Amino acid sequence: MKKVTMLLFSAILMLTFSSNAFAVTGEGAARVVTTGKYTGIQAYLTIPSDVFVSNDGSYIAFYLGLGDTCEGGISYKPSTGWNKFLNCGKSSSAYNRTDPLTNQPSAGSQIHLKLINNLNNTATLYINGTAAYTLPTQNSLTSSTTVKMVHSTHDNQDKNKYSYASFSQVLVQSTSGGSYTNFPTNLTVNYPWGKGDYVLHSTVPLSTSLKANK
Repeated sequence: MKKVTMLLFSAILMLTFSSNAFAVTGEGAARVVTTGKYTGIQAYLTIPSDVFVSNDGSYIAFYLGLGDTCEGGISYKPSTGWNKFLNCGKSSSAYNRTDPLTNQPSAGSQIHLKLINNLNNTATLYINGTAAYTLPTQNSLTSSTTVKMVHSTHDNQDKNKYSYASFSQVLVQSTSGGSYTNFPTNLTVNYPWGKGDYVLHSTVPLSTSLKANK
């Protein structure tokens, strides 16, 4: 009986490891970060087609960032649809806002995003030219930072997918209130890391597709 019990336990353990080996879940992203420092970044986001996201807390997101202090842009969850969000800290809802877009975009449509460092420990996200949020930052934000473009996924079933999400006309601001110039060529390119089977169509501007593992 003891031998049978051990064999059964071993079989269950092997099945568990086998299942986990093929289950790729969690967070992943493709990211392009400047080496120089700036006070703002703006871009047009083309909404991808063929979108599928598991309805279990999973999501996809396309956003701009001020270093690792603030990230703002557009995300998608089946429960809420397309959302605007600004995240300037992890520990309190005072630093985070997310709301569904009033007008849900269709595949191929464009949304203009602009993220501004106000140099006073606050940041402002603009959606199509209108200020969506101005939030305090959990960490200090009183000087220019590196800026970034990011396409990301949080996938609990390894089923998220989309085709051709793209940033275009990406510009950066060197000084507060100053003019905008082209996104620089001095970069740190974080090719797809973490979870998600990304296809990288271009890095500057960032353009990707995400393939699901069935």
